Amino acid sequence: MTACAQAENFKAVPGQWGGWSTDSQHLRRRSGVGDQMKALKSLFAVSAVALAFAAPAAHALPTYSDTFNNVTFTFTQTGTNELTFDILNADNADGSCNAADPGCGSWADVDFLGAFDLKNLGLNFTTVTATATGPGATNLAGLNSQLSASSVDCKSAGSPPGSICFDLAPDTPILHDMSYVITFSSPLNIASTGPHLQIAFTDTVGGPKVGSLYSQDVGSTNTTNTTNTTNTTNTTNTTPEPGVVMLLAAAMIGLGLSRKRRA
Repeated sequence: MTACAQAENFKAVPGQWGGWSTDSQHLRRRSGVGDQMKALKSLFAVSAVALAFAAPAAHALPTYSDTFNNVTFTFTQTGTNELTFDILNADNADGSCNAADPGCGSWADVDFLGAFDLKNLGLNFTTVTATATGPGATNLAGLNSQLSASSVDCKSAGSPPGSICFDLAPDTPILHDMSYVITFSSPLNIASTGPHLQIAFTDTVGGPKVGSLYSQDVGSTNTTNTTNTTNTTNTTNTTPEPGVVMLLAAAMIGLGLSRKRRA
């Protein structure tokens, strides 16, 4: 090979051999680094997408639900001082209950919603106020009282006065799905057992209460925004999803391998 031909195989590129390297060595080195950077970018992009999908789970809304006589009651805390209250399937109430229960009654003939009250919200309703908006109610002011087994209206004093009672006047017709937004003047601090609900139905406007008075703690299902009728204690799930953890681990491994190859 002539000296001219040998000279053509070299280029003044910083590298080895006394500060110079061949064109082919330089290109291979640049290509390898480029491939590693593309792989890392892909790993980080996949991880970012996975985290974006997983993020809402960490901020899921506390939900409380229970079913009685084929009617499902669901509370969802949508803000620090706001609840949504959903009554589902009241138009198909079957009136079933434990025959051995002295208070056993029937909801099979319910046609109207008369009133409902709430407590165990961590609020003192001698000073805190609340309004409800939904079927038959527009910014309806709550009363610091509660229902009783003998009354369909908010006439009984709370003991202690921890209830807020919403008396619909006139009684509102039952719908398949009835939703109320309840806004409080102070932040909620709901008990671990969930909100305590009392609710009364009638079969005529202004008529007497039909069947038994529902008076129960509506327990937390979980913190996902779903309608689950399991009556459980309040739990908060902030554990990362397994798939997210695996993707992040893969990204870290890829980063370590790329550094090892470059070294």
